Amino acid sequence: MNKSITLSQITTSIFDGKHGDCENLKGSGLYFISVKDLSDYNINYYNAREITPNDFEQNYKRTNLEEGDTIYANTGDTIGKSIFVKNNKLVSKTSFQKSIAVLKPNINIIEPRYLYYLMKYETPRLRKVATGSGQKNLLLSTMRDFKVTIHDRKRQKQICSLLGLLDDKIEINNKINDELENMAKTIYDYWFLQFEFPNEEGKPYKSSGGKMVWNEELKREIPEGWEVIALKNNIQIIKGISYTSKNINAYEGIPMINLASINIKREYNPNQLKYFRGSYNINKEVSAFDMLIACTDLTRNAEIIGSPILVPNDNKKYIYSMDLAKIEVINSKIIPLYLYMTLRTDFFHKYIKGFASGTNVLHLDTRGIEYYKIYIPDKKLQRKFADILHNIHCKQSNIMKENQELTSLRDFLLPLLMNGQVGFKENKAEG
Repeated sequence: MNKSITLSQITTSIFDGKHGDCENLKGSGLYFISVKDLSDYNINYYNAREITPNDFEQNYKRTNLEEGDTIYANTGDTIGKSIFVKNNKLVSKTSFQKSIAVLKPNINIIEPRYLYYLMKYETPRLRKVATGSGQKNLLLSTMRDFKVTIHDRKRQKQICSLLGLLDDKIEINNKINDELENMAKTIYDYWFLQFEFPNEEGKPYKSSGGKMVWNEELKREIPEGWEVIALKNNIQIIKGISYTSKNINAYEGIPMINLASINIKREYNPNQLKYFRGSYNINKEVSAFDMLIACTDLTRNAEIIGSPILVPNDNKKYIYSMDLAKIEVINSKIIPLYLYMTLRTDFFHKYIKGFASGTNVLHLDTRGIEYYKIYIPDKKLQRKFADILHNIHCKQSNIMKENQELTSLRDFLLPLLMNGQVGFKENKAEG
């Protein structure tokens, strides 16, 4: 039997994070999370703020995050962004800003994961009751008094079991893609930063006695025979298209990669695509393995600016927004995938942030890319690395495609299960 009830009756508490700021303390391992740190399935601690023990203790008392809680964004366009908290070592070291609410389930009434799915299902209605003349806010009192309809415990468990299988598979896939990304970075670092690429005998070059020579431009040793050049006149930079909200649709049009398509880890995020409806120049189209770089940044510390991503290998055509630029290699000595990984290094990222300026929104002077100097390995070695990276990117693209299909299936099933349009076959053995 379904039951109408308020959120305060099915939770033990609903609180938001601190109303005010905290003092930063890098390296403390105590976190002050904002909405930007919420990924699709977990908290992303990469570049999250770390704060003093005193500030953390005061803040943590308010929300007391635990396994089984639901994290729910309550401000502006992010209302409804949510995470089901699983057990990990950082749960007890996590506090929040006021834009995030924590809902603790009353386990005598509701399955913890069912509360998470219930909040996702009710997000359209919750957005409607948010208040504010400018940016909308979902008040704690509004959330506590908000009426919902819940299923009996057996049905709750069935819904959690089915949707949980889909979400768990998506999360596993995300972890696999993270490991593939780490693998590509490790190989690049070993070959082209430590210079331990395989020599003609298949042994690590530098540690096997490979000849190194001093390069005055870079102020370091590099393998003998490698050329050093600035990227100017060796690449072409093509800015993306301008657009307005009138040109954007959530489902129809040509898919457009925009700034939101790059996550805080400087990686491609397929879940934030927009669709463009309007005319555009054909040279703004991109496809598999084309390289795009972020030219705008809304983050405080320029975490995203100058970050390159590869267009997924999914047989689709995309366009890209004015916040990005396409980088085309026009020097045959440079293999594009080698350049891509070179521009993903921390060396380049620290360098290129110096060419970003702005008060609220950072904009990149793309001449900084042209000024950047790189060393060019033997082309045979570049191709060998590019083949490895090509295979990794293809696997990542296949996983992203599978995740998009799983996400679509979950989002399709969620309302049908919650409103009773789809049932579960009863097991006769259970009576």
